[in-house]
Amino acid sequence: MKKAVISLGLLVALSPLAYAQDDSNFYLGGRFGVSTLTDACDGGGCGSNDDVGGGVIIGYDFGNNFSIESTYDYLGHFDTNFTGAGPASGDLTALTLAPKFNVGVSDATDIYGKLGVAMWDWSSRAGDVDDHTILAALGVDHRANDLVNLRLEYQYLPDMDKSYVDVDNHLISAGVTFHFGRSSEPAPEPVVVVEEVVVAEVVETKKYVFSEADEVELFAFGKGELSSQAAQALNPMLKRLQDFEESTAVIIGHTDSVGSEAFNQKLSEQRAQSVADYFTSNGVSADRLSVVGEGESNPVASNDTEDGRAKNRRVEIESPEFVYEE
Repeated sequence: MKKAVISLGLLVALSPLAYAQDDSNFYLGGRFGVSTLTDACDGGGCGSNDDVGGGVIIGYDFGNNFSIESTYDYLGHFDTNFTGAGPASGDLTALTLAPKFNVGVSDATDIYGKLGVAMWDWSSRAGDVDDHTILAALGVDHRANDLVNLRLEYQYLPDMDKSYVDVDNHLISAGVTFHFGRSSEPAPEPVVVVEEVVVAEVVETKKYVFSEADEVELFAFGKGELSSQAAQALNPMLKRLQDFEESTAVIIGHTDSVGSEAFNQKLSEQRAQSVADYFTSNGVSADRLSVVGEGESNPVASNDTEDGRAKNRRVEIESPEFVYEE
């Protein structure tokens, strides 16, 4: 009994130390349950072999589902009748030390097992007997909150066999442990990776050639102003420029060879500018437009015939290829 009292004193002494260190790995607690003693009456005539049992728990959690745990338990007062000792009453206590292995079944609940050693003490009128035996235990441990864990455990101490004592003990207990300094780690915020999907479309080059050979009167004879028919002819290019801000256009004016070269040069520039003015008046920025006059220098047909001269009196509009991103 003296050894058991010393052991309990050590447990109690260590408990404030663990708390003072504010180490969340240390834990303290207690348990309470039903203790059953078997094989205590080989001479017959004993009373109940069940009693109330319980004790204190101290442990250290190393993480990775592994702990070291020690308990000191009062396992009950029992009537015995051992051969050679006769009927008596005695108290059974035990100090245990064992590793504790946990397996998670949910975020807050584990099942666990322990296999270690127990120092037991039997105290009765027939004399005190103490020795050691193995300890085996199975249990369920539930984390109720940052401070408290709840547990339910079955503990088995077999073959407590020394002198006139030869018994086994079974303890089914409910317990609570306190984990000072422990706090919940906030769940990491999910990392949302937003990938910007750029849908790119290559818009091909477009080139329009408007000439009087198309039977569309773009300009009055010898004049640079657009005719009333010109708008309809220019609308396909205007729509491209309005729909795509990335688009640009090069406007080139041409004339036939009738008249002086200088006159034709100036007239080609005026006609190209008239087309550009039409586009800008409909919302197209002027910096997207290039205006060029080439006069009579680049004919596409002979100027010796009326049909050829009609083809040479033309405006070419080219919009280069570009990439459109949605």
